[in-house]
Amino acid sequence: RDLGVAACAGICSVMMPTRCRSFLMNSISRSGRSHPTARHVVNEAGFEVGVTMSPEEADRLGLKPFGDGGAENETSPRRPKLYTHGPCRSAAAAQFVVPCLGFEDADEAEQRRMAHEALEKMRNNGFVVLESLLPTEWVRKLEAEAQAFLDLPQEGLIPQPLRAGRTEGHLAFTAPWASEWLLKNDLILEVVAGYMTNMLAAGRTQEEQQWALVQWLTSGASLDWFLLPEWGPKRGPLLDDPPAGCSDVGEREDVGPFFGRISLIRTPPGSEPQKHHRDINFPGPAAQVTAQVALTQLEANNGPLAYVPGSHRMVMPGFEVVANPPLGSVVLYDSFCEHRGIEHHGTKDRYAMYYEFETRGVFSGYTASHFGPSSGDHMKAFRAFVDPDLRKWVERTLSAPPAGG
Repeated sequence: RDLGVAACAGICSVMMPTRCRSFLMNSISRSGRSHPTARHVVNEAGFEVGVTMSPEEADRLGLKPFGDGGAENETSPRRPKLYTHGPCRSAAAAQFVVPCLGFEDADEAEQRRMAHEALEKMRNNGFVVLESLLPTEWVRKLEAEAQAFLDLPQEGLIPQPLRAGRTEGHLAFTAPWASEWLLKNDLILEVVAGYMTNMLAAGRTQEEQQWALVQWLTSGASLDWFLLPEWGPKRGPLLDDPPAGCSDVGEREDVGPFFGRISLIRTPPGSEPQKHHRDINFPGPAAQVTAQVALTQLEANNGPLAYVPGSHRMVMPGFEVVANPPLGSVVLYDSFCEHRGIEHHGTKDRYAMYYEFETRGVFSGYTASHFGPSSGDHMKAFRAFVDPDLRKWVERTLSAPPAGG
């Protein structure tokens, strides 16, 4: 009984909405007082959905993303850092990295070995660094493309403010972003297909998901818990037609991941470190995975992401891992894994592309038009481009014997 009370207190402490990019009623004005202009909206599943407005309107009203802007403050926990690469590299951080140079030319046995190693690190830590997976020179050319994309007006697309001074914009389905080498890498798709087994959000309300997560936590917080039949999709109207802010990927009879959305994030010089956060709270781990492709070489202090290994399983080791691998690397991370962007002490903007995979019903706070009236159409085009290849790996995974862990 005591364990149940403690677990409930622990799980409830991370159940506050963190991802909703729009401005909610509890947004804080620059004077520090609640601002009454943005209204309170709750969808059919019981989640608060933000109110979309332009960055200019939000600035006029004194509203900031995430209420206080999402920057770290004096009350944020300070953890020792391990760096995966560069002059500050720690040998202890090697356990979070899979060397992937030459993956495309490797034979099938070697590719499956890499995928198995990456999947195990993902399950254990909540993230994995796929070192040098993509062609370095091809990735390098995308930095200028990213700068132009965010600097120049894009028809029907509106960039939005992000935590601690960052800017995020949805990408258009066009070259060079809609490229097979960038979005259809077999190693990424295989790991995502094998990892994402949480269907708890499919057809369930926020309250149902919350109490299911309490049961998950008190049972030991194993990822395999989500494979139990009783936690699969729940039939009903929320499964048939996911409400606003909840992912509508796939169909009601589908399980496993689909492509979600894709965006660019710019981190300007002088950006403050972000607060530690989870991109989603419900329905817990293994329901949404993000791929980060840095387009600017990541350094120790130009705004790379730092992850708390094991936090997707509610394990808090007391340190964080800063992933600053060479250009051409990809970092996969569970959106339930605690992380943050650290400070940018450099002299130039840092760009990175992010694309997500998700299961049906996951609440992110995004609506189809969050990044402008055309962003939903571009999102659907990316999904149609990637999903056929991804779903082949999902079917292959579902037909294979279950993995332990």
